[in-house]
Amino acid sequence: MHVFENEWQPATVAFYDDVTPNMPEQLFGLYPILKAPHSAAEWLTTDNRFVLGVGGVRVRQMLTQKFQDLGGRLHSAIAASASISKHGCVLGEGLNVMQQALLSPNVHVGEGSLINTAASIHHDVVVGRYCEIAPGARLLGGVHLGDFCFVGANATVLPRVRLGHHVVVGAGAVVNQDVPDHTTVVGVPARALAKKL
Repeated sequence: MHVFENEWQPATVAFYDDVTPNMPEQLFGLYPILKAPHSAAEWLTTDNRFVLGVGGVRVRQMLTQKFQDLGGRLHSAIAASASISKHGCVLGEGLNVMQQALLSPNVHVGEGSLINTAASIHHDVVVGRYCEIAPGARLLGGVHLGDFCFVGANATVLPRVRLGHHVVVGAGAVVNQDVPDHTTVVGVPARALAKKL
């Protein structure tokens, strides 16, 4: 089950923030801000669905675990203006698919991933768990991303390229060859940054 834009009413939505000091009681004067796990647990007794509303691959996974431990059930939020093929797309739980995102046929997106505004994921692409695809990024046909990858704004991963787990692609990069686990690549064509000792 997925949540589409405007499906929930303000009275049924709350936000959670236990890290920002001096956070107001409401967001936009409409939505309560829950500031502690006990408040979230109480809220989840009326509706156990939760949506990840934050970027950062590790933060998304950490929040999923936190809310599942409180009895929550991970849920997806998909913008009405997103274009998702009806042919062979497999979407994991807890996705955020933002405005004007494109998912072509035979795309597989893993749990907890964020496909940001105007990102395009072309045919036969696999996106792992808890990945973040930034605005305007393009994953061309047959690309494979491991888990916990970040693809920066307006970056392009060329056809059939494979990225390992925990890969970071810098904004505007063009990735034309496979990238191993735990590697950051930048530039055109993309090159690995030297690892610090």
